[in-house]
Amino acid sequence: MELIQRKILLEDCIDRNYNSPTYGTLTATSFYINVSLMQNIDDMGMFTDIIYTPNFVGQDTKVDYTPLINKLSISGITFPFMNGITPNAVQTLNADIRATGTTQADYYDYRNKTITASTDSKIEDVRAYGANQPYRINFNTNTETYINFSGQTINGVDRVTQLLPNPTYVFNADVNDLNIGTLNQKNGLLYIDDTATTVTTVSYIGEGWNQTNISLSALTKEEYLFGIISKPEIKSDVFIDRGLTVVFERQLKLSEITNLNELARYNKGYYNLTKN
Repeated sequence: MELIQRKILLEDCIDRNYNSPTYGTLTATSFYINVSLMQNIDDMGMFTDIIYTPNFVGQDTKVDYTPLINKLSISGITFPFMNGITPNAVQTLNADIRATGTTQADYYDYRNKTITASTDSKIEDVRAYGANQPYRINFNTNTETYINFSGQTINGVDRVTQLLPNPTYVFNADVNDLNIGTLNQKNGLLYIDDTATTVTTVSYIGEGWNQTNISLSALTKEEYLFGIISKPEIKSDVFIDRGLTVVFERQLKLSEITNLNELARYNKGYYNLTKN
């Protein structure tokens, strides 16, 4: 353990008030010392996923550790299991790990449950360009085609679906969904601004565990990746700024903006907006 010594100047803790009966004496009852705590961690670097292999032979079939044993022996590393010593069995909680005949998709859990949360209002992100009618019902302020977790093509839209009594709007909702704008819409986010409580609720249908958010695989560490924490990035793009007098510069900057909220925040007030 490292011993760190620090000195405290007691002059600041002595009473120097001439009219005080304790003048010249140490009146402080406690001392505060800032201690910097640091920790050095050996970065293990990147790991590699091993492709999941189902156990079709049987649950009682012993695993062949020969490749691992040979690799460890070459590196001069010894573990008890290499000599046939097996540890105590791991107790699982009603789980059947690598059951015979299962596939990777069998471990995915699809649960169509509605997940809700409270957030701040995002209605400015679906505001249309128009002073007289800024929020137009069923007007698509943005469209985006994407692939959902089950491989289906979704024609996503951002729009206001209701203004009274509570403004309701969606992001990336399926334009072909008959339940769009309700708690039963299948894709995208649903926002409801409660005008009475000024609370905004966001909800979506949970996808459960699927191939987009979990990975069923084993992790292994390869020697050549020791100390490497990310893949190398090569940046070869060259950007030339020709000054503020470029023709159509303001119009080109508009291509980076997708809604009125971004227009108001762009470059810390680059555009002057007048509200009518």
